[in-house]
Formats: sequence, C-alpha cells, structure tokens
Amino acid sequence: MAGGCKKKHCITVNLNSAPYLVFPERRTKKKGWKVRESSATSGQARERVKSPRHRSSCPVVLRMFLATGEEMMCKCDWRVRPLLTDAEFDRFIALQNPQLIVVSVFSSAFPEATPCDNMIEELFYGINYSRSQPCVQAVQDKYRLLRYDISTNSILKTRHNAVPGMFFIYSRARLVFADLVFNGYGNAKKDFLKQMYKCSKLAEEEKFLPPDFKFKGRGTLLKFL
Repeated sequence: MAGGCKKKHCITVNLNSAPYLVFPERRTKKKGWKVRESSATSGQARERVKSPRHRSSCPVVLRMFLATGEEMMCKCDWRVRPLLTDAEFDRFIALQNPQLIVVSVFSSAFPEATPCDNMIEELFYGINYSRSQPCVQAVQDKYRLLRYDISTNSILKTRHNAVPGMFFIYSRARLVFADLVFNGYGNAKKDFLKQMYKCSKLAEEEKFLPPDFKFKGRGTLLKFL
C-alpha cells in the first residue's frame, strides 16, 4: 500500500490479492470501583451522602424531611438559635449524641417572660461565631442551645406543664434537668455553666428525670398555660 500505514500497531495482510488493514482490538482496563458521572449526578450523590447528617443535626432540615420527604442542607444563621417545633421535637432529641441539648422555652406572645434570653444569645453567638453550617458543626460541642415557642406548640406544655422561661436539658433522649433557674438559685452565666457541669455528671451516672415528670402551678406563671 502506497505510503504505508500511518497508524501504530496495524497489520497489513493480503487476502485474494486485495490488501486489508487489520487493527488489533483496543484493550481498556475496567475498574469497577471507578464510575465516571456528570457533575450534576456527582452533586446529587454528595447531597445524598450529606443530607442524613444534616437531617440529624438540624431541626429545620428534619422538619422539612418529615413533612415532604425531601432532603436539604442546613442553611441556618449562626447568629440565631434554631427553633424546635412539635413536628420534629421527639425525633430530633432521639437522634442526638450524648451531648447536652438545652431547650429554652419562650412565648412569642409574651417575650418578657424569658429574662435569660440575652445571656443565652451571647453564649450561642460566642460558640457559633462565623460557622458556615452551625447545626452540623455544633454536634461536637459539649452542649447545644435551641428554642421552643410554647405559644405555637404544645408538647412541653402537655407533657411537663412547661411555661415560658423554663429550660429543659436532655442527654441521649432523656430529660436531665428542667427548671426556671440554674444551679438552684440563679440565671447568670456562671450559674448556667455550673448547671451544665452538673448535668454532664448526672448523665454519666444515668440519673434522669422520669418521663412523666410534671411541674405544678407556680403562681402568676399559670396565666401562660
């Protein structure tokens, strides 16, 4: 053949005086563990991997999943404490690791009934400063700070006779502490931190409050029930 074959690894044979070029079959290495996929598919795969973690750590993501079955990523603001509702309350508490979950009860109808809010907000601000995904990153903290609006939800009111200003602290889905004051008498930051230390010890010793623990009426606080 004039000029010869310009491709590598080809063989020239003569069948019935007619030249043919025969190219060996190209061999490709198949690796079962490596699958090429589009960037969109890769993004969906990454989303599926990340979503369960976001679902267990973010009440907003869990609430959306329980309502629609759709997965999403945590987009909470690191300056605002996440809000728990009745829809995901028990499920969220049950999904947490042994860290302490601090739920502060407030009423959007009676905001003056929660005098500790400023102190708790300062603590939350300091812990979560500049976090891009505060709920996911908070799972490694010793405790988490969340809110519960009793004017639009009823679980804590029915279950424990809760009122605005109360704090409920959970560990491993069990109630460790419930009261209006910390460390027996105060609402200052030092009282809160001492109460966290006590709750950690109580949780380690598996000393929890009974599931049917219920407050009795406390004077003027009854007006919020």
